[in-house]
Amino acid sequence: MDVAVMPAATCVARPGLGGTLELRVQREQRIADVPFPDPCVILVTRGHKTLRVGERQLEASPGQWLFINAGVTAHMRNTPDADGLYAATCVAVAPDLVRAHAAARGVPPATAWQALAQPPAGSAVAQAVRHAAAGMLAGADVSDRVIRHRLEELLIALDDLGCWCRIATVATVAERVRAILAEEPAAEWAAGTVARRLHMSEASLRRALRSEATGFRQLRDDVRMSTGLALIQGSALSLQRIAAECGYASPSRFAARFKQRFGVSPSQLRG
Repeated sequence: MDVAVMPAATCVARPGLGGTLELRVQREQRIADVPFPDPCVILVTRGHKTLRVGERQLEASPGQWLFINAGVTAHMRNTPDADGLYAATCVAVAPDLVRAHAAARGVPPATAWQALAQPPAGSAVAQAVRHAAAGMLAGADVSDRVIRHRLEELLIALDDLGCWCRIATVATVAERVRAILAEEPAAEWAAGTVARRLHMSEASLRRALRSEATGFRQLRDDVRMSTGLALIQGSALSLQRIAAECGYASPSRFAARFKQRFGVSPSQLRG
C-alpha cells in the first residue's frame, strides 16, 4: 500500500492537558492496533474514517466525529475523498484533567461506558474540538489556563451526549510510568530508574504493573511506537530523526518494529 501525508500535518502536545493532531492524507491509510491511552475525539473534515474495536465498527464522514475512550486499542482506516484528500482534527485529553473534571461533576455518569461512540454531528463537540485544537496549535500565544478551559468545555459537551471518559479515580502505576517515559521517549529508561522516580522498589514496580496486566518493556515500547506514529503523521521530520526521537539508533530497526506493531511501514505512511 502506498500512503502519503502532506507536510501540512501538525502535532502538538501540552503536558498535563492534552494534545492535538491535524492530519492531511492523500492516499488510503490502514493502521492496526493504534493505542489511545487518553480519551480522544476525531473530527473528520475530508474523506472517510473507519474505526474498529473488537466486533464494533464506526464510520465518520465530513462534519462527523468519533469518540475513543481511554485505554482503547483500535484498527483504523483513513480514506481520501474523490479529490484525493482525507483530513481530520484529533484532540486528546490528559488523564489528570479528566479526573479533575469528573470530581467537579460530582455525580456518576448516567450512561454505560463505551469504547467508541458517535453521537449526532450537529453538537457542541465539533466546535469544542476546533476551539481546543486551535489553541494548542497557537503555541505560546494561548496560555495553558485557556487550553484547560477549552478542554473542559469539550469534556462537558461529551458529558451532555453521554460520552463519559473512563478514568481511574487515582492514577494507575502504568499511567504514572507512561507519563515518565513520555517525557523523553528516546532515553534509555530502566525499570529501576523509573521505580526510584515513583519512590518504589523495582520489584514493587514490576509487581504493580503485572497486576495491571502490563509490563515495563511493553509500556516503553507503546510510548515509543505511539510517539513514532504521531511524528510520522504529524511532522516533516526525517525517518532517521524520528527513529532517534523514539530511541532507535538504526532507522531500519525502528521501521521493522513499527511495521510489526502497526502493520504498515513508516515509508508507506509517508509515501
